Amino acid sequence: MARILLVEDEANARRVLSLGLQMKGHQVSSAADEFEAKSAMQVEKFDIILTDLRMKNADSGLAVVRSSKQLQPEAKVLLMTAYASAETAVIAIKEGAFDYMTKPISGDDLAMAVEAALSDRDDQKEQKENVATHDLIGDSVIMQRVRQRLYRAAKRHFTVLISGESGTGKELAARTLHQYSKRQHGPFIPVHCGAIPSELFESELFGHKKGSFTGADQDRKGLIESANGGILFLDEIGEMPLPAQVKLLRVLQERKVRRVGDDLEHDIDIQVVAATNRDLVKEVEEARFREDLFYRLNVIPIYLAPLRQRREDIEPLIHHIIAKWQQHEDDDISISPACIEHLSNSPLLGNVRELENKLQNLLAMSEDGVLDESFLDDGQVEAAQHDTEQALCSLAALQESQMNLDQWLHHIEQALIEQALSASDGNTAKAATVLGMSSRSLRYRLEKKV
Repeated sequence: MARILLVEDEANARRVLSLGLQMKGHQVSSAADEFEAKSAMQVEKFDIILTDLRMKNADSGLAVVRSSKQLQPEAKVLLMTAYASAETAVIAIKEGAFDYMTKPISGDDLAMAVEAALSDRDDQKEQKENVATHDLIGDSVIMQRVRQRLYRAAKRHFTVLISGESGTGKELAARTLHQYSKRQHGPFIPVHCGAIPSELFESELFGHKKGSFTGADQDRKGLIESANGGILFLDEIGEMPLPAQVKLLRVLQERKVRRVGDDLEHDIDIQVVAATNRDLVKEVEEARFREDLFYRLNVIPIYLAPLRQRREDIEPLIHHIIAKWQQHEDDDISISPACIEHLSNSPLLGNVRELENKLQNLLAMSEDGVLDESFLDDGQVEAAQHDTEQALCSLAALQESQMNLDQWLHHIEQALIEQALSASDGNTAKAATVLGMSSRSLRYRLEKKV
């Protein structure tokens, strides 16, 4: 049973909908407009708010959504609209509404929508209760969706593919999934596919039988079997050798593993979570990654956006990192607002890893535990000095090679002209058109000497 606030300006429709919901066992309160709805939300707690999108005022439904966000943040808002285009409904969804339905609405459709909203609310409540703390910090819409997808993925045994740039927290996301999962009491086995020598990869991952190769003096189960009952995390899956990809595909298909040199197969119960910072679609196109394995892994795709796409998460990350350090430091650590602003607007191409590195540097330079932006400026000056030194070294190398800037530009120019002539079958008029210059200019450049 749910406590539902029904907001509908047409009295007859309000009665019919209210009766239908009550027959399903729900407790229903009614309101005729956004003002009555707001008053009801101030005195009573609701699970579901069901509102018409357009009442006497065109923005009535949006007003209800906004009030619910402020007064009843845990309630799920369902919209009803008579307009097929539902443009305003889409805006309302972006503002926090759970779903919308197009009128006329059947009793069964309404019941299904209410059940879906209740199920989603219960999922979120269970998520909060089951996982008290985790390190996937950030309340941006992007991170909320990531956590929701991780939670849903944890309720299934399907494979998960986490993609994102280096430093975005792919292993952390996999560990969070493990925390959410029914497999949380089972092992979490991380495997960095780029860290294992290719000649040892199959033995490490699949295990081996005694005598299967020189040095195999006993039976040994691999990392896949070690993850039995838990999660196998394959980090940087794009670096896995092709022969191992074939065997992994069979493991995913059959839920069995065969050790190197063994005729027997061993049953396994694992969930595979893979991660990559590569474009696996491109890797497949260039025959560096098996297409069939890609589709087996990409059942539940999760993308971790870089910090520059979710800057609102930078400040809470800063506070989280400092709080984590504070547990091991005798002195108090604090950070100036100007420093937070500076970091929040910096490129941070290394993402969370780079942010933590910058904070470590600030802490190391601080004498009183106050992280100040002036040290960031010092670092930029040092970086600029380093770049200047590198440029001078490059100039010296250029001088040693006896090639000045004019010569270098001439070489580039000649190469472009040769390409244009080749594409034009030696026709200078066509080549000149390709290069965006007159035939006379092209002839001059062909005769030019440096």
